[in-house]
Amino acid sequence: MEWHAGFGTDRGDHVHEGWQTSDGGYIGIGQNEERHGKKSNLLVVKTDSNANQEWIKEIGTRKRWDFGICVREIKDGFIIGGGIYNPFSGKQERGLAKLDFHGHTIWQKTYPGSGAGAVRGIDIDEYGNIIATGYVNASREGYVFIVEEGEGFIMKTNLDGNLIWDKRLSTQQGTKVWIEKNGGFAIASTKWVYHNGRNNQDVLLIRTDPSGNEISVRNYGGENNEHCYDFDLTPDGGYIFAGHTLSYGAINWDYLLMKVDSAGKEEWVRTFGQPRGYDPKWIHDESYGVRSTPDGGFIIAGGSGDEFAYSQDGHPAGPSDEWKAYLVKTDAHGNLLWEAVYPPGSMANNAAEFIALTRDGGYIIFTDTDSESPPAMNNFGFMKIEPDTVSQSN
Repeated sequence: MEWHAGFGTDRGDHVHEGWQTSDGGYIGIGQNEERHGKKSNLLVVKTDSNANQEWIKEIGTRKRWDFGICVREIKDGFIIGGGIYNPFSGKQERGLAKLDFHGHTIWQKTYPGSGAGAVRGIDIDEYGNIIATGYVNASREGYVFIVEEGEGFIMKTNLDGNLIWDKRLSTQQGTKVWIEKNGGFAIASTKWVYHNGRNNQDVLLIRTDPSGNEISVRNYGGENNEHCYDFDLTPDGGYIFAGHTLSYGAINWDYLLMKVDSAGKEEWVRTFGQPRGYDPKWIHDESYGVRSTPDGGFIIAGGSGDEFAYSQDGHPAGPSDEWKAYLVKTDAHGNLLWEAVYPPGSMANNAAEFIALTRDGGYIIFTDTDSESPPAMNNFGFMKIEPDTVSQSN
């Protein structure tokens, strides 16, 4: 670990996504809690390459739900997506906004639909158009995990956020989206399916044509639940999915890494967990980010810890009830190359929520931290990991 720094407000910040920026710095997006209520504001933090905060941006309406889940850099700023309160409809809707490089709002728009809505994933095409996925028609506002009663969508806007088209998906939500080489779109999600006499959650892959019309819908999973939170395109035209699973021999939630080929056929599944050696009955290993790496392999990030009365100590990275960032590096076939727990020592909670590659060959991890920032507990954590020099578990 090169460095770990915390940023944010004094109101309980939670990061959901982030990337390295073209100037060598970093940007993270998420939400914070309102001071006198349980609602939230959308929060964006920008730093330089040395973890110095450059600016912080809040978007929100008092006593309402506003939150950010995704961000992409464009030639003259950033596009952010999430759930934004619309005062005209009186509810949380799909929201997009453009910020300049100094964090000033250029435009902000919401897109109506029945019930609550949010943008969960975005990508930008070669013309600057925005491709977004997420959910509409949900009964619950402020929800940032797996919406079970909503309706998924994919939509396209121009560079000013003006809607070009809006299509519904055959699932409850879209989680992340990538533009494919053929001009179509790949969307990952989690879906309830009925098999073996009961309902389970599976990883879902939807592929569409360039107009957002579904071409194929495939689900993948084992005998129990699988949650998919991130995916990436692979050099062979396939897909790599990450999340967590109760199948494939898992005793409790374990990391899930799943490879699907360009035709949509599952190639292999790997699971990982218990990096500190504590009792797997109580430990949650929850993955929220995955990237394809230049060597053809994959890097997975998430958190490892427990949520029960159980507590065990003995690992250098702290006791079981402290959540830690847990990284797993594999080769192209999903075979473990190394795993590591960060930060070293007992330093409270620092679970990873997303991971991105950095131009020096390393990684930037975005964590929920309560150890690294003076404003308050629960801030955005930015953790820089050096290029692949780790050869064994930390």
